[in-house]
Amino acid sequence: MAGTSPDINEDRIAEEAAGWVARLQSSDATERDRRDFLAWMNLSPANRAAYDELKGLWSELKDVPLEPKAKKAGLSRRTAIGNVIAIGFIALLATLAYQMGFVDRLRADHYTSVGQVSRFTLEDGTWVDLNTDSAIAVRYSAAERRIELLRGEAFFDVAKNPNRPFVVEDGTLSATALGTRFAVRVASGTLPGDVQVEEGRVEVAHLGERVILGAGDVARVTSKGSLSVSRTDVPNETAWRDGKLVFSGQPLKEVLATLGRYRHGQIVILDEAAANRKVSGIFDLADTDQALAVLEQNLPVTITHLTGMMVLVSSR
Repeated sequence: MAGTSPDINEDRIAEEAAGWVARLQSSDATERDRRDFLAWMNLSPANRAAYDELKGLWSELKDVPLEPKAKKAGLSRRTAIGNVIAIGFIALLATLAYQMGFVDRLRADHYTSVGQVSRFTLEDGTWVDLNTDSAIAVRYSAAERRIELLRGEAFFDVAKNPNRPFVVEDGTLSATALGTRFAVRVASGTLPGDVQVEEGRVEVAHLGERVILGAGDVARVTSKGSLSVSRTDVPNETAWRDGKLVFSGQPLKEVLATLGRYRHGQIVILDEAAANRKVSGIFDLADTDQALAVLEQNLPVTITHLTGMMVLVSSR
């Protein structure tokens, strides 16, 4: 398993703090939200410090004067520009909070930050491996064990209990375990959503269509909206559980899309020739910069780090 670095911890705390700032300013914040927030604050001084810093920024922006329409004509140019910047920044903060997973993490019972992989056990003995930037909500009842995959990817080693079906849903697919080990991934960017079975059987449902998957099968929703079943190497596809990423003859664009899930910022491919280069290899998901360096050494491509948040890839 990949360890959690201090940088990842700081990122996680900052993301959680920003999520709490946004949530507690919402009109639909509940008493449970406030209790959970206080519990989170009391976990560590770092949580409190991060929250205080972001709350201060929020307050500064919120207090920028926004004049009613009747007074707009009298606003100075500087005040008007300041108002626009403040409104835009707050809107951007809200959008980023959603896109970066703050909302999903507030809804989740378990989650990971970018670059983090986590393993834990649910109350029934089921083992869960949660991939980078992923979140699940646990909805157990006496009749069934239901997991909502809010974002990212999870691998389940399901504890057998025929009287309480184990169901994972991601908003598109529903996967019911029939005594098994399997992974579910939410579609994101160029990466498709899917269900992969390592052991046992899984029933996958989508819009009334149902298929039974066996070991080595993968199910995806096609562009036409139907279920497609094919074969795959599940241990390689889910090697992230052991801190590795395994590729076998895959286009560079797919490799970079996967690497991008484990780092902050964007990786941009500038030409089609580079995008379609085939890649085979095993990489350490905890060091994506090293993975990029290896790709540059072994492929006719140039990799340029513009900033810590932007990487350009082009043919050479």
